[in-house]
Amino acid sequence: MTDPSASRSSPALIARLSAMMLLQYWPLGMWLITVVTFIGANTGEGGMFTPGFIGYSAAASALGSLAAPVLVGWLTDRYARSELMLFLLHGAAAGSLAAMLLSSSQTMFFVGMIAYFQVYSPSVTLTNTIALRQLADSGREFPIVRLYGTVGWVAAGVFVGVICRWWTGESIEGTRAPLALAAGSHVVMAFYCLTLPKTPAVIRDAASAEAKGGLHRNRAFVLFLLVSLLAAIPSKFYDFSNVFLNQRGYVGAAATMTLGQITEVLCLLSIPLLHRRMRLKTLFLIGLLGWALRYLLLVAGSYGGPETIASLPVLLAIMLHGPSYVFVYLAGQMYVDRLVHPSNRGAAQGLHSMAMGGVGHLLGAGLTGWAQKEFLTPPGVTPAPYDWQLFWLTPVGIVVVVAILFASLFFERPHSESAAG
Repeated sequence: MTDPSASRSSPALIARLSAMMLLQYWPLGMWLITVVTFIGANTGEGGMFTPGFIGYSAAASALGSLAAPVLVGWLTDRYARSELMLFLLHGAAAGSLAAMLLSSSQTMFFVGMIAYFQVYSPSVTLTNTIALRQLADSGREFPIVRLYGTVGWVAAGVFVGVICRWWTGESIEGTRAPLALAAGSHVVMAFYCLTLPKTPAVIRDAASAEAKGGLHRNRAFVLFLLVSLLAAIPSKFYDFSNVFLNQRGYVGAAATMTLGQITEVLCLLSIPLLHRRMRLKTLFLIGLLGWALRYLLLVAGSYGGPETIASLPVLLAIMLHGPSYVFVYLAGQMYVDRLVHPSNRGAAQGLHSMAMGGVGHLLGAGLTGWAQKEFLTPPGVTPAPYDWQLFWLTPVGIVVVVAILFASLFFERPHSESAAG
């Protein structure tokens, strides 16, 4: 493990952890986007999926974040080495994808999806935990390492959508091939985990445990967990942005939305510099306000099409994805690391994942479903169809309330008094 007194981690360690992040997100980027196309191509007469499966299959990722990250985090905090647990999780992820690949019924496919996210979700928190524990200056080095997760996601999409199409002469996005490629990628990642730096459980004596107390006694952490949960609810509205762009007549909607990934990379690169000048609390608050502004810009963009001035706020809204996502999700993970004792980091990251990716996203899915029914009704139904203004305004109020609560109530110092909070 890196010497905590060192001012910087070695380039070799940063390279190893960056490769870990790239391989962590590469398999998911290969199949998660294209699986919708595969389901659509096999829906209806002659297919194994029923209409509507695309919608409720999206709940698999949220269900996978409800308990597994907390359990795995607790185990690695107290009993198991993180890199060995990560090896087992990626092996299980490969098995789950193999089950989906070989399934011949919708039920078995959905069970495979749930099983996949039960092991994939905690693997995300473990890679964060390993990086945060191994890096000498996590506040400045973790965002750089995490950047390669985004690189892996984008590169996987390019591989499936461009390189494989060029190599085979046809698109593989509507086939089972991405599932097979992703399963193989998880096997590669599983064996790479065995080369990672040893990250053992944190040994705690009774006196230390009693002095530090449990996570439920950490008022700052509990409050931040609640804020994170509430903040995740309105994030699900952005899932409709591609539908919005296509319905408003934007050409190449998917390509347009990659502007958000570009700004995400830029924000990841900027966090070390910003962290020297701002507290993590300030960055988190900026991210929340960025969400509210993003939806307000989409409201403005809904008054016109791509050939009008309304296209400018739409493009700005997409570009706000970077600061909105990075400053809420990534800065949130870094903040959790500051708020808790090292012996509880794994469980704390698991609870944060459960709050945002599990409970928050499930509640968000329910709210967006209600808003879709109320405001994005089909033609001939009252109220008028595609009332995008009211749809995008719905999450604004939630974000503003969460931002006010966080700014006014969250005053407690992080666990480490030397850490910027």
